[in-house]
Amino acid sequence: MNIINKVLLTLVLLLGMNMNLLAGGDPSEIVIKTRADSHAPISIMGDHTHKEGQVMFSYRYMTMGMDGYQSGSSSSNYTKARTKPLGGNYMTVPEEMTMNMHMIGAMYAPSDDITLMIMGSYLDSEMKVKKHSNKKKKTLESSGNGDTKVSILKNLAHNDNAKLHASLGLSLPTGSISKKDIMFGSKEETLGYNMQLGSGTYDALPGFTYVYSEDNYSYGTQISSVLRIGKNSKDYALGNIYKSNIWFAIPFNDKQTSFSIASQFKFQGKIKGSHKDIKTIMSFAQDRDSSGSKRIDISIGANHIFPNKIRASVEYTMPTYNDVNSVQLDSENALMFGLGFAY
Repeated sequence: MNIINKVLLTLVLLLGMNMNLLAGGDPSEIVIKTRADSHAPISIMGDHTHKEGQVMFSYRYMTMGMDGYQSGSSSSNYTKARTKPLGGNYMTVPEEMTMNMHMIGAMYAPSDDITLMIMGSYLDSEMKVKKHSNKKKKTLESSGNGDTKVSILKNLAHNDNAKLHASLGLSLPTGSISKKDIMFGSKEETLGYNMQLGSGTYDALPGFTYVYSEDNYSYGTQISSVLRIGKNSKDYALGNIYKSNIWFAIPFNDKQTSFSIASQFKFQGKIKGSHKDIKTIMSFAQDRDSSGSKRIDISIGANHIFPNKIRASVEYTMPTYNDVNSVQLDSENALMFGLGFAY
């Protein structure tokens, strides 16, 4: 209910408020428009390009949680969450996890055809775990800088209503994969894969985005991937990610505000190798067999542009289908808020 109250309050505030950002035209004559839906929902990165010389700065904040257990596409329970895939039992069992992420980005267009983008992040995660033998509980913590992403976006086709561009990026392994915390002993232990701050590998980030706009609506689609390049210094690689996004938006309030509905399909493969510092697998959070999933999310969002060229956006995401390998924590709803400024 806390996240729902936040998103409802933000949506109400957005209704009371007016930025110029890019949109259609011939690639050599891209014009700045005032439509709120000239950007995709805030969770979709690299969705637009800029005109020559334009600069944009952005900030995003996302909060998400996981609670309960999932096995395959069905809900699971504590007993299964404690059972190892090949027999035996884990000593501890995760109960819930929360993650907050701050993202700061910048975009610059050296020409009407090319836009450069960089995005950095800071993560703050907590996981509550229970030791089965004595029922003691502990909150594990992990925070710090995440991986840094740099990309180039290129316009491929453009007219008054439709636009297609490609993107190619590289994720730099600036996030730690050596985070530790004191569990139920007296010394620090290496945390599970989801509590690490980055992938530890250089990751290729290819994608394509298509957007179509009419006077009273717009829609778009994006396909993208995260492709791991080799293994990291801890002898493992996170699974590749393949995503497809679709969205539909309606502008109103003289096109200064828009509401959107969107859906994302995401496939992530299993971890290859295993973290060489995890000597004893205490829970499924440290087990590579409990990694990888297929999921579909539905989201609702809003964009609003102000006369001072500041854009505010919010998106509330609800998981509708989740199919995981082995047993994992079940995903809950997520909220993302963002601000942008272009000149």
